[in-house]
Amino acid sequence: MGLHKVPGSKSYLAEDAGLKDLGTSSAVAAATLAAAQRLAGNAQAVGRGTYEAAPSTVTVGWANSRRAGAVVRESRRDWRDTRDAILLRVAESMKVRGK
Repeated sequence: MGLHKVPGSKSYLAEDAGLKDLGTSSAVAAATLAAAQRLAGNAQAVGRGTYEAAPSTVTVGWANSRRAGAVVRESRRDWRDTRDAILLRVAESMKVRGK
């Protein structure tokens, strides 16, 4: 597709193929998995359930293209973690701390 002007910008030129290459790269996959593993580890330390991180592909953008991502899930549930929203609280605290 090549470079094209982005509406509303004066000099920015976008290349959609480059964004797709970046989103599907192994470096982005490793970075998202590392972040998910840290989130799972912090939730594991605070909660009573068992949390795990796994690589995943996500659908994004106007063309619904598939990109590298990761997911954190509670593999062994505990009702107290659900009641206390452990995973959400850990994610919020990590966002506030900037980590």
